[in-house]
Amino acid sequence: MSDIGQFFAKLSPGGKETFSLLQKDGPLTKNDLLVRAKTNLSTLNRIMQPLESERFVVETGVGESSGGRKPVLYDLNKKKFYVLGIDISRPYTQLIITNPKLDIVDKRFFNMDESHTPEKTTRLIGCIVEEFIAKLNIERQAILGAGLGTVGPLDRSQGIMINPVNFAASGWVGVPIKSILEQELKLPVVIDNGANTAVLAEHYLGAGKTYKNIAYFNCSIGIRTGAISAGNIVRTINDAEDAFGHMVIDFVDGELCSCGNYGCIERYSSIVAIVQKFTVALKKGRISKVTKPIEQIDYLDICTAAETGDELAKEIINNAATIFGAGLANYINLLNPSLVILSGPLIKESELFYQICITTALKRIYSKTNNRIIFSRGGHFDENAISLGAAAMVIERYLSKRQF
Repeated sequence: MSDIGQFFAKLSPGGKETFSLLQKDGPLTKNDLLVRAKTNLSTLNRIMQPLESERFVVETGVGESSGGRKPVLYDLNKKKFYVLGIDISRPYTQLIITNPKLDIVDKRFFNMDESHTPEKTTRLIGCIVEEFIAKLNIERQAILGAGLGTVGPLDRSQGIMINPVNFAASGWVGVPIKSILEQELKLPVVIDNGANTAVLAEHYLGAGKTYKNIAYFNCSIGIRTGAISAGNIVRTINDAEDAFGHMVIDFVDGELCSCGNYGCIERYSSIVAIVQKFTVALKKGRISKVTKPIEQIDYLDICTAAETGDELAKEIINNAATIFGAGLANYINLLNPSLVILSGPLIKESELFYQICITTALKRIYSKTNNRIIFSRGGHFDENAISLGAAAMVIERYLSKRQF
């Protein structure tokens, strides 16, 4: 464990609470901290002493006066340490480095193709970390750790990606990704489903800061779901973040899904499903403005065509979004989230898909008059949510009793 990690391990519960308050809401005055921590001044001073002496907390200015001397503002020292956040998804991998306030200091991104095996992907991640270290002119010891948000199902305790589907490259079965990354980066690594890290970021720092019940959906090659209920992450069986995607929506004539079941939402509403249905329609003689060879058509072509009035593309997107929206209504009826965030490449590229999803869901939820659900396209962090939430997870792990 690094010196920074050892400091957090020895920090009192009050010190960890103060750090967390400043991270999420700073800068704050001591009076602000007294009110939020529900303590007295002598206790607060004792709590803050190690944070200030080790320069984790610093004075950053003065606040508004209520009649006397202007109060001092305190906040986290943004240059004290850094955290890595990694997002390994099927279409891409993204890596960020943040300061203690979880501001993104730098970011790298690369697309995943048939060559991106686990070995190549982790090697590239290691090269990017070396670039971060050189650019920021810091020591590796200044990095607290790395968080990874990735594709399930996972064995989180062992850090293993069990058998994710639809990676372009082979080899993504039974991957001990935690230990591989720890060897590559020479840093402690904590992992979780990417949808869980995304909803964590939105809950702590983003669109969901004021909500206790949040649902997050990442619409991509698969459909990945994260939820927070009463302030806690709702975990699926075997940490399979695609539980919503494999909700059965067609019991009678459902199409065979990759999971072995029939009629799952993902079979109709994912990027893979949309491209397949569009290309099958073309092979059957349907007409479209898309002029690419059929084998080269991707979801971007279909989304663009739909937005510009292509009837076939609009039909395919409409059908996919309607099915997704029906499943979303069932989900809302079950968990009653106050905030629903739809994100991911499909949402980003298709306004039509997003609008039909929420319109269909609102028509089908059982309590139309009293339900005040807020929908968000992309959330606050959009494409950075998974990697930023992964970085947040590292700090939260040190602030909690759980260790890596």
